[in-house]
Amino acid sequence: MELTRENSRAMIYYDFRSGLTQTQCVDRMISAFGDESPSKTTIYRWFAEFQRGRVKLSYDPRQGRPKTAVTQENVDAVRKLIKEDRHVTYCKIQATLDIGMTQI
Repeated sequence: MELTRENSRAMIYYDFRSGLTQTQCVDRMISAFGDESPSKTTIYRWFAEFQRGRVKLSYDPRQGRPKTAVTQENVDAVRKLIKEDRHVTYCKIQATLDIGMTQI
């Protein structure tokens, strides 16, 4: 059976709620799962999260580039501009299409 992240976090949370120390939790995880156990740093980090009052075991979604940042419409528009003027600059493309540099 594979030890998933959420399962290991649940076990860390159980040890935290049981009053064990971080070191005791590390020892228990290593004795139970050996090389598959989470690292000492991970266990200490989750203990700190639980001490701050966190009870959710999964990560919250992070901000980042939306999946639709590069669209086929933008790709076609950039290709068209390049075909019209092979010396077009990034700044000109960015200004014409009103898109960010990372999307060019």
